[in-house]
Amino acid sequence: MLKKRVASVAVAAAVLAIALIGVGCGSSSNAGEAEAQQSTTQQAYRLAAHRHAVLAREQRVRARREAARRAALREQRAREREERERRALARQEKAKEAAAEEATEESECDPNYSGACLNPNASDYDCEGGSGNGPYYTGEVTVVGVDHYGLDADGDGVGCESE
Repeated sequence: MLKKRVASVAVAAAVLAIALIGVGCGSSSNAGEAEAQQSTTQQAYRLAAHRHAVLAREQRVRARREAARRAALREQRAREREERERRALARQEKAKEAAAEEATEESECDPNYSGACLNPNASDYDCEGGSGNGPYYTGEVTVVGVDHYGLDADGDGVGCESE
């Protein structure tokens, strides 16, 4: 668009110059008139050059503004991306905490027995309905490790079996 404006200004200046020269050629051959015509032509060229400079300056200003707008947009997108990443990390951290809490809850059961959750800190477990003196009682359990409570009397891997 700037090139079209400059071209139209240059054409207008050339037409003006030719018109001024043409007017002077047929009417008089006076040296003073020729100088005046030359001065007018020079003014037209200076005006065209000034207009060209103004348009070029306006184009540079528009280009700088556009570059600044694009830079601001890039910064905004970077901030949004960082915020999304921060939220994703927070979600991952919460998931890890939940998994750790779940693992802690599971570790509150004695890992040597399955089928019932026996407190690993209890002093003794006995079978429900049996002759044991407690203080804790349990139903049927599978012994998957060491039978430190002595619940599997026959050693078949099942403790407190109902007969």
